[in-house]
Amino acid sequence: MMVERSMKALLIETARLRICTFTPDMAEAVHLNSLDEENRRFVPDEVFETIEDARNTIDFLMDRYDSDNGPFVYPVLLKTGENIGHVQIARIDDGWEIGYHIAKNHTGRGYATEAVRAFLPAIAEKLQIPEVYGICLAENTASVHVMEKSGFAQLFQGSGVYQGQKCEIVRCVWRPQFHEEDAEHAGALTKEAETVRNSLRYFDNHDFRIPYYELMLEQALTDIPERKLPKGYHYANYQPGDREAWISVEKSAKEFASVEEGEEAWQRYYAGREKELETRMFFVVDDSGQKLATATAFYDIRTGDNGETGWLHWVAVRRDMQGKGLSKPLISHTLQYMKKLGYSRAVVRTQPTTWLACKVYLDLGFRPIPRNAERNRTGWEMVKTLTNHPALEEFAPMDIKKILGIQSPV
Repeated sequence: MMVERSMKALLIETARLRICTFTPDMAEAVHLNSLDEENRRFVPDEVFETIEDARNTIDFLMDRYDSDNGPFVYPVLLKTGENIGHVQIARIDDGWEIGYHIAKNHTGRGYATEAVRAFLPAIAEKLQIPEVYGICLAENTASVHVMEKSGFAQLFQGSGVYQGQKCEIVRCVWRPQFHEEDAEHAGALTKEAETVRNSLRYFDNHDFRIPYYELMLEQALTDIPERKLPKGYHYANYQPGDREAWISVEKSAKEFASVEEGEEAWQRYYAGREKELETRMFFVVDDSGQKLATATAFYDIRTGDNGETGWLHWVAVRRDMQGKGLSKPLISHTLQYMKKLGYSRAVVRTQPTTWLACKVYLDLGFRPIPRNAERNRTGWEMVKTLTNHPALEEFAPMDIKKILGIQSPV
């Protein structure tokens, strides 16, 4: 597959198809493709009764290639040049939603799946988006099957609103694969990575449907390997006025549901300690100065700083930057600073909800604190199930779908 990544000149070629930008001369094909019975039934807003209607729509869509939010719509062509449908992505309230249509006389040949499979990773990388939703009528089984075969995971089926009408809908989500940062260990981690990819079909990397258990990990601050940030990123220390940036990163990473929750957390953990943050709180920053990730080398605020145990506080990567290799270098950088402060041990608190963060900590040498592992064994079994991490050999995995049926102990 060949991809040229530009919103205005997007070109994706697969074995049988070309996905490209619209041109004015496509109006007749767009008009004819929109008239089939299933399109009228399932997507009436995309029926163009005249060539002029189709031409006006194409003019509008071509202008949208310069916008920030789309919709970004691209025709799907056979290698012969015949226009057989389209694929699109549009902004919705909580993210981005895909759409697709193949003309009736070309259905049943796998074209929709081929187009969607090629389109998703290309557009996700171009727009830097962590997930894409798919929503359709439950009775539109062909569309549901396309999503299933394209790697979407079903989040919901039941009563909802579609095209302004109450009906039975299916809602799914697709997420780009997370890449292993330890490429030199890729062979040894194959089964582990396979488990993570499978888990991502069911759960977000910060999924509130997973029951809460307090998980505590620790590691000795002896040999902390240095991990370099990818090119184009650097570290910056907290400066007065960075509170809003910290809240923004944490909110994007789903640590907070609102700015107000972020303000409350800041007041609880850091209010009155801002001077300490100038040396203890770190950000990952890009060349434009945007703060993309954060972590803090702190201590237990309940008992105070005992000089021996440092706490890894509020690690977060902005959602659109997750999977880009920022978290492990940031954590290593923070741990190295803890060691310079004289701490001999580091502790981090997390939960199964953020199971991919658990995997990162385990990869970096953190291990469950024994008393916590015994008290919250079910929580650790969830993490074992979702990551298959070799450091959790003592925990038995459970059926991945069983996780949703477990009641949180708090």
